Amino acid sequence: MEHLKDAVDLVSTPSNFFLLLVCFALFALIFRWRRSAIVSLTLGLTGFFTFGFTSFSEVMIAPLVTRFPPVDLTDVDPPFGLIVLGAGLSEAHANHYGALMDLEDGGEAVPTAALLAERFPDARIILSGGSGTDFPPAPLRGADGMRRLLLEFGVSDDRITIDPNSTTTAQRVQNTLAIVGDDHQQNWWVITPAHRMPRLMGAYRKLGFDPTPYPIDFKWIPPMDPGYFYRFSDGLRLTDIGAKEWRGLVYYYLTDKIDTLYPGPTP
Repeated sequence: MEHLKDAVDLVSTPSNFFLLLVCFALFALIFRWRRSAIVSLTLGLTGFFTFGFTSFSEVMIAPLVTRFPPVDLTDVDPPFGLIVLGAGLSEAHANHYGALMDLEDGGEAVPTAALLAERFPDARIILSGGSGTDFPPAPLRGADGMRRLLLEFGVSDDRITIDPNSTTTAQRVQNTLAIVGDDHQQNWWVITPAHRMPRLMGAYRKLGFDPTPYPIDFKWIPPMDPGYFYRFSDGLRLTDIGAKEWRGLVYYYLTDKIDTLYPGPTP
């Protein structure tokens, strides 16, 4: 089952799919399947151009990024605790080069958590991030890096609990909820990139937990501009990120990890 999922993930990633079409066109030329080669090459190149250069890539990501609005800090109840899902950094790289930090996608999570921890000094903090394997080892895991940086920002260690080994969103949801324990009725905020928030909130709600979403790492700014052109790699990357998240929503819905295909804000 896992191998089938990996194969589906590979083929349903747009950049991979377009490349497979181009490769099939070359294969078809060898066997003189002229019509198949023309159709496959046309579809592959059209896909590369459309999703690589044009703003059509935004169609994939925009509904995810805008699904949950940012928190208005001027009119909000203080959180009981903050849950940070996904490290957004490479502690192994930072350690190797002696750098203070090495941020990746979603790297806003740590400074955001630090600022919120300063603003709300009584809030507990749960950090979840890992590869699900023994590499990198402690203390170079994602959650270890988040903890180290929060300590550097002056956050007290007794406020912090880490979940260092979760690799999937479902595992992070289950493990962080276990850490929350009997305090699940309190006002928790969950911090994660905006495009992942629908799937994350759906998974939490499936388990009877409804935290306040605090989206970060907004990868798209409205309105959609049909005349805007991306750099090729940027457009494809945005498309792949959106496709991965939609694929995850469908998979979680079919495997009963979420109740609705497109979770949204609570009325």
